[in-house]
Amino acid sequence: MLCLRWRRLTLAVLLAVGLAGALVACGGEQRPTPTPTATPASAASETPTPPGEEEVPPTTVEIPTQPAGPPATPTVSVLTVDEKEERCAIDYDMDLAGFPDLYTRLGCPIGPSSHEPVAINEFGEGPDYNRFMLWFSSDQQIYVLFADQSWQSYRDTWDESQPEFSCNPLDGPPTSPPLPRRGFGKLWCSVEALQKQLGFIEREERLCQHSIVQNFERGRMLACFEDATIRYFSLLNDGSWELLVVR
Repeated sequence: MLCLRWRRLTLAVLLAVGLAGALVACGGEQRPTPTPTATPASAASETPTPPGEEEVPPTTVEIPTQPAGPPATPTVSVLTVDEKEERCAIDYDMDLAGFPDLYTRLGCPIGPSSHEPVAINEFGEGPDYNRFMLWFSSDQQIYVLFADQSWQSYRDTWDESQPEFSCNPLDGPPTSPPLPRRGFGKLWCSVEALQKQLGFIEREERLCQHSIVQNFERGRMLACFEDATIRYFSLLNDGSWELLVVR
């Protein structure tokens, strides 16, 4: 048994020695391992141009530099104040603020405002009346405003002891409307040509629900408030009048 194992081992050794000798005889010398060569960076970054396309050289864009100029000056908005308004010793009533260009048209106030009752009566056909009588209780004056934009003032001489209707050009009993009454009616009846200039009335005389009267350098201003309407009457010193209606 021991002899058999020894023979097998000896055979294996002989086979191994023979195989090694055969390999040396067939292969010759051992080949050296090649050393990798580094590729230049310039060659690696170049991109080949496809056939049929022309290679465009890179273009350098130069941005012009503007010469430095003087620094910009900022624009400042200045709030202007009406010098006329600043010079006025007396302020206008705030209820007159809705009238545009008050100082330009009438100048400065020459006295404080008054809230004394003012009566009004329209004459002729409405609704766009252009003839009025205005009664100012503060000075007992009646202002007659004519269709030609002129006005005339008269002293109110009527009192409660006198008849309500001073005249009756109607065929029947006097009524108002169409006849003016009390102080308006007395003036309408007693001043020649007023009936023809003013005509009859369509509405009853009445007091303004709220009134502001103030005298200015160029005339008198009346603001007559009725419901949702404000009528601004400018009675100018040159004998003319203007009306602004705000609804």
